[in-house]
Amino acid sequence: MELDDLKKDPEKIRQLISLLSSILESGESKPTAPQSPVENPPPTQTANLGNKKTNKFLNMPEYTMFKEDVAIDKALNKYPPTARQRGQSKIDVVCRICAKKESIHPSMLCDSVDRYKCNNCAASPG
Repeated sequence: MELDDLKKDPEKIRQLISLLSSILESGESKPTAPQSPVENPPPTQTANLGNKKTNKFLNMPEYTMFKEDVAIDKALNKYPPTARQRGQSKIDVVCRICAKKESIHPSMLCDSVDRYKCNNCAASPG
C-alpha cells in the first residue's frame, strides 16, 4: 500500500486501523509515553541514599567458581604464589651489545645472563 492509495480510499485506512488494533489486543502491550527521569528517578538512586551499598557479587555464582579450579591452577602455575610485600632480589647483568652493566629483576631475563640486551640496544634497529 502506498500513501496515495490510503488518501484516496478511507476504507483502507479503517482496515489498517482495525488490523493494528487487533495486533495490540492479541497480547502485545500498548506503548506508553516516555517518562521524564526527573519525575521518576531510578530505584538505585533513591534506595542507596541513606543505606550502605550491598556487594551483589558476593551472591553470584562467579564468586565461588574459582575455588573449584585447584587442579588446573596447580598444573598451569609457573611460579609459586608469593607475598605482595616481598624484597627485591636483583641480579647483575651485562648487555651483550654495548657492555653496559645493570641490575635487573630475574624475571626480565628471557634465556640466560649471556643473552641479555639492555633497553637501548633492544629498541635500536638492527
